[in-house]
Amino acid sequence: MGRAAGSWWGALALLGCLGATWLAHRAISGDENGVLKWALLALPLLVLAGWAFARSAHKLRWLLALLLAGAALYLLEQRGSLGMAAAYGVPHAAANGFLLWWFGRTLRDGAEPLVTRVARRVHGTLQPAIEAYTRQVTIAWCVFFSVQIAVSLALFLFAPLETWSLFVNVLNLPLLVLMFAGEYLMRVVLHPEHPRASIASMLRAFSAGARAR
Repeated sequence: MGRAAGSWWGALALLGCLGATWLAHRAISGDENGVLKWALLALPLLVLAGWAFARSAHKLRWLLALLLAGAALYLLEQRGSLGMAAAYGVPHAAANGFLLWWFGRTLRDGAEPLVTRVARRVHGTLQPAIEAYTRQVTIAWCVFFSVQIAVSLALFLFAPLETWSLFVNVLNLPLLVLMFAGEYLMRVVLHPEHPRASIASMLRAFSAGARAR
Protein backbone atom coordinates (compact mmCIF):
# COMPACT_ATOMS: atom_id res chain seq x y z
CA MET A 1 0.00 0.00 0.00
CA GLY A 2 2.78 2.41 0.92
CA ARG A 3 4.69 1.70 -2.30
CA ALA A 4 1.53 2.26 -4.38
CA ALA A 5 0.88 5.57 -2.61
CA GLY A 6 4.48 6.58 -3.26
CA SER A 7 4.05 5.77 -6.95
CA TRP A 8 0.93 7.94 -7.13
CA TRP A 9 2.71 10.84 -5.43
CA GLY A 10 5.64 10.42 -7.79
CA ALA A 11 3.33 10.47 -10.81
CA LEU A 12 1.55 13.57 -9.53
CA ALA A 13 4.89 15.30 -8.89
CA LEU A 14 6.01 14.45 -12.43
CA LEU A 15 2.78 15.82 -13.91
CA GLY A 16 3.17 18.96 -11.80
CA CYS A 17 6.72 19.48 -13.06
CA LEU A 18 5.64 18.97 -16.67
CA GLY A 19 2.77 21.40 -16.26
CA ALA A 20 4.95 24.03 -14.60
CA THR A 21 7.66 23.87 -17.26
CA TRP A 22 5.08 24.05 -20.07
CA LEU A 23 3.48 27.11 -18.46
CA ALA A 24 6.94 28.60 -17.95
CA HIS A 25 7.63 28.16 -21.66
CA ARG A 26 4.36 29.89 -22.50
CA ALA A 27 5.22 32.73 -20.13
CA ILE A 28 8.67 33.19 -21.68
CA SER A 29 7.03 33.13 -25.12
CA GLY A 30 4.68 35.90 -24.00
CA ASP A 31 1.49 33.80 -23.85
CA GLU A 32 1.08 33.98 -20.05
CA ASN A 33 0.98 37.18 -18.02
CA GLY A 34 -0.28 38.61 -14.76
CA VAL A 35 -0.48 36.66 -11.52
CA LEU A 36 0.28 33.29 -13.15
CA LYS A 37 3.51 34.58 -14.65
CA TRP A 38 4.74 35.92 -11.31
CA ALA A 39 3.73 32.69 -9.58
CA LEU A 40 5.78 30.72 -12.12
CA LEU A 41 8.68 33.10 -11.57
CA ALA A 42 8.57 32.44 -7.82
CA LEU A 43 8.01 28.66 -8.09
CA PRO A 44 11.69 27.55 -8.41
CA LEU A 45 12.62 29.73 -5.42
CA LEU A 46 9.75 28.31 -3.37
CA VAL A 47 10.83 24.74 -4.18
CA LEU A 48 14.41 25.57 -3.20
CA ALA A 49 13.17 27.28 -0.03
CA GLY A 50 11.16 24.20 0.92
CA TRP A 51 14.21 21.99 0.49
CA ALA A 52 16.51 24.40 2.37
CA PHE A 53 14.23 24.88 5.36
CA ALA A 54 13.59 21.14 5.61
CA ARG A 55 17.20 19.99 5.22
CA SER A 56 19.65 22.83 5.86
CA ALA A 57 21.07 23.86 9.22
CA HIS A 58 21.80 27.38 7.86
CA LYS A 59 18.24 28.60 7.37
CA LEU A 60 19.02 32.31 7.83
CA ARG A 61 21.72 32.22 5.14
CA TRP A 62 19.33 30.49 2.79
CA LEU A 63 16.61 33.03 3.53
CA LEU A 64 18.93 35.95 2.71
CA ALA A 65 20.19 34.23 -0.45
CA LEU A 66 16.66 33.49 -1.64
CA LEU A 67 15.52 37.06 -0.97
CA LEU A 68 18.46 38.37 -3.00
CA ALA A 69 17.72 35.86 -5.78
CA GLY A 70 14.06 36.89 -5.78
CA ALA A 71 14.99 40.57 -6.09
CA ALA A 72 17.41 39.77 -8.93
CA LEU A 73 14.74 37.77 -10.79
CA TYR A 74 12.25 40.61 -10.37
CA LEU A 75 14.69 43.13 -11.84
CA LEU A 76 15.61 40.80 -14.70
CA GLU A 77 11.95 40.20 -15.50
CA GLN A 78 11.57 43.89 -16.21
CA ARG A 79 13.92 43.35 -19.16
CA GLY A 80 12.07 41.09 -21.61
CA SER A 81 11.30 37.96 -19.58
CA LEU A 82 14.92 37.50 -18.56
CA GLY A 83 13.78 36.76 -15.01
CA MET A 84 11.76 33.76 -16.22
CA ALA A 85 14.72 32.66 -18.34
CA ALA A 86 17.04 32.83 -15.33
CA ALA A 87 14.53 31.11 -13.01
CA TYR A 88 14.32 28.06 -15.28
CA GLY A 89 17.61 28.20 -17.18
CA VAL A 90 19.90 28.31 -14.16
CA PRO A 91 18.40 25.14 -12.56
CA HIS A 92 18.64 23.37 -15.94
CA ALA A 93 22.33 24.27 -16.27
CA ALA A 94 23.05 23.53 -12.61
CA ALA A 95 21.37 20.10 -12.73
CA ASN A 96 23.21 19.06 -15.89
CA GLY A 97 26.47 20.47 -14.55
CA PHE A 98 26.12 18.56 -11.29
CA LEU A 99 25.26 15.31 -13.10
CA LEU A 100 28.21 15.81 -15.46
CA TRP A 101 30.49 16.18 -12.43
CA TRP A 102 28.87 13.23 -10.59
CA PHE A 103 29.22 10.84 -13.55
CA GLY A 104 32.52 12.26 -14.80
CA ARG A 105 34.45 12.00 -11.53
CA THR A 106 33.90 8.22 -11.54
CA LEU A 107 35.83 7.96 -14.83
CA ARG A 108 39.14 8.99 -13.28
CA ASP A 109 41.92 6.42 -12.88
CA GLY A 110 41.31 4.00 -10.05
CA ALA A 111 37.58 4.78 -9.74
CA GLU A 112 34.66 2.59 -10.75
CA PRO A 113 32.40 4.19 -13.38
CA LEU A 114 29.02 5.15 -11.97
CA VAL A 115 26.91 3.00 -14.31
CA THR A 116 29.21 0.04 -13.59
CA ARG A 117 28.70 0.56 -9.86
CA VAL A 118 24.92 0.71 -10.27
CA ALA A 119 24.90 -2.42 -12.45
CA ARG A 120 26.97 -4.23 -9.84
CA ARG A 121 24.48 -3.25 -7.11
CA VAL A 122 21.62 -4.66 -9.20
CA HIS A 123 23.23 -7.75 -10.74
CA GLY A 124 26.17 -8.60 -8.48
CA THR A 125 29.20 -9.93 -10.36
CA LEU A 126 29.63 -8.49 -13.87
CA GLN A 127 31.28 -10.01 -16.90
CA PRO A 128 34.28 -8.07 -18.31
CA ALA A 129 32.29 -7.18 -21.43
CA ILE A 130 29.53 -5.65 -19.30
CA GLU A 131 32.08 -3.75 -17.23
CA ALA A 132 33.51 -2.25 -20.43
CA TYR A 133 30.02 -1.50 -21.76
CA THR A 134 28.87 0.24 -18.57
CA ARG A 135 31.98 2.41 -18.62
CA GLN A 136 31.07 3.47 -22.16
CA VAL A 137 27.52 4.22 -20.99
CA THR A 138 28.92 6.43 -18.22
CA ILE A 139 30.91 8.32 -20.86
CA ALA A 140 27.78 8.60 -23.03
CA TRP A 141 25.85 10.17 -20.15
CA CYS A 142 28.67 12.67 -19.62
CA VAL A 143 28.45 13.59 -23.31
CA PHE A 144 24.66 13.94 -22.98
CA PHE A 145 24.91 16.34 -20.04
CA SER A 146 27.66 18.33 -21.79
CA VAL A 147 25.55 18.66 -24.94
CA GLN A 148 22.55 19.79 -22.90
CA ILE A 149 24.59 22.63 -21.40
CA ALA A 150 26.27 23.58 -24.69
CA VAL A 151 23.05 23.59 -26.75
CA SER A 152 21.23 25.58 -24.08
CA LEU A 153 23.99 28.20 -24.03
CA ALA A 154 24.17 28.39 -27.84
CA LEU A 155 20.40 28.80 -28.19
CA PHE A 156 20.30 31.43 -25.44
CA LEU A 157 23.03 33.46 -27.16
CA PHE A 158 22.09 33.06 -30.81
CA ALA A 159 18.42 31.97 -31.08
CA PRO A 160 15.11 33.58 -30.11
CA LEU A 161 14.27 33.23 -26.43
CA GLU A 162 11.23 31.12 -27.32
CA THR A 163 13.44 28.56 -29.09
CA TRP A 164 15.78 28.37 -26.12
CA SER A 165 12.82 27.92 -23.75
CA LEU A 166 11.39 25.13 -25.92
CA PHE A 167 14.66 23.21 -25.55
CA VAL A 168 15.13 23.85 -21.82
CA ASN A 169 11.54 23.60 -20.57
CA VAL A 170 9.65 21.39 -23.03
CA LEU A 171 12.20 19.04 -24.60
CA ASN A 172 14.29 18.38 -21.49
CA LEU A 173 12.31 15.38 -20.21
CA PRO A 174 11.63 13.83 -23.67
CA LEU A 175 15.35 13.98 -24.46
CA LEU A 176 16.13 12.32 -21.13
CA VAL A 177 13.60 9.55 -21.82
CA LEU A 178 15.02 9.13 -25.34
CA MET A 179 18.51 8.73 -23.88
CA PHE A 180 17.32 6.05 -21.47
CA ALA A 181 15.42 4.23 -24.24
CA GLY A 182 18.34 4.42 -26.66
CA GLU A 183 20.75 2.99 -24.10
CA TYR A 184 18.32 0.18 -23.28
CA LEU A 185 17.91 -0.77 -26.95
CA MET A 186 21.68 -0.66 -27.44
CA ARG A 187 22.17 -2.95 -24.45
CA VAL A 188 19.59 -5.42 -25.79
CA VAL A 189 21.30 -5.49 -29.19
CA LEU A 190 24.90 -5.70 -27.95
CA HIS A 191 24.36 -7.88 -24.87
CA PRO A 192 21.15 -9.88 -25.28
CA GLU A 193 22.36 -12.44 -22.72
CA HIS A 194 22.65 -9.86 -19.94
CA PRO A 195 19.78 -10.07 -17.37
CA ARG A 196 17.22 -7.28 -17.60
CA ALA A 197 16.60 -4.99 -14.64
CA SER A 198 13.47 -2.97 -13.97
CA ILE A 199 13.61 0.82 -14.03
CA ALA A 200 12.56 0.85 -10.37
CA SER A 201 15.50 -1.36 -9.33
CA MET A 202 17.93 0.81 -11.29
CA LEU A 203 16.57 3.99 -9.70
CA ARG A 204 16.84 2.43 -6.24
CA ALA A 205 20.47 1.52 -6.97
CA PHE A 206 21.20 5.07 -8.14
CA SER A 207 19.59 6.47 -5.00
CA ALA A 208 21.53 4.12 -2.76
CA GLY A 209 24.75 5.13 -4.50
CA ALA A 210 23.95 8.82 -4.08
CA ARG A 211 23.25 8.42 -0.36
CA ALA A 212 26.45 6.41 0.07
CA ARG A 213 28.48 9.36 -1.26
